[in-house]
Amino acid sequence: MCNLKENGGYLYEAVLSVNLQKSWIGKVMRQLPISVNVLDTIPLGEDGVQDLVEVRLNGTTIDVLTDTIGKLDGVDFVKSTKIDQARVILIVGTKDCWGCRAVVDSKCFLISATSDSDGWVEWKLVMDEKRQLQQLVEGLEGNGVETKLVMIAPVDDKESLTQRQESIIKTALERGYYDFPKRIGIRELARIFSISTASVSETLRRGQKKIIEQYFQTKKDL
Repeated sequence: MCNLKENGGYLYEAVLSVNLQKSWIGKVMRQLPISVNVLDTIPLGEDGVQDLVEVRLNGTTIDVLTDTIGKLDGVDFVKSTKIDQARVILIVGTKDCWGCRAVVDSKCFLISATSDSDGWVEWKLVMDEKRQLQQLVEGLEGNGVETKLVMIAPVDDKESLTQRQESIIKTALERGYYDFPKRIGIRELARIFSISTASVSETLRRGQKKIIEQYFQTKKDL
């Protein structure tokens, strides 16, 4: 459980890792070698949601994909639009998806979501009050959904690294991530911090950007 202190006057951006193995995304990814990126989630009736997702097929046919999803408990409908040979856009309506519904009810804005093969989903969220994220986490954990807060920071905070960013970048430096050739990769760093490779990659990118910005700002001030 994360404990967030309120600090008004900011928009906050957070990355929350959520174990959604019981959701339709987690279930279908255990059956098929696909990857899923959630683009948007909106309410459907009193308890359900509609998920707009982009799926990388990885050799799976669209017919097999939609048929597999359509047979899952709680799925109301599946609509598909082919992008190219490797990708498809789906709209999936579910009658009772309290995990996804929790995002809608919390009034957090879901900017993006990516899933891994273990049924964990990385949610990138924006909110104007930290209590909205607290409400989301409490709602998820109250329904038995495991969550990990990867990062939270003011959207306009470009001055300093978060403690999480500093820890990951420092470990990456000490373990040889920036060496040539690399002595450690993204997967190993992800295992050290028990987060996904996508989360490590984004944390490194954001942290490196701040370091570069600080460097050039310092040069400018000299």
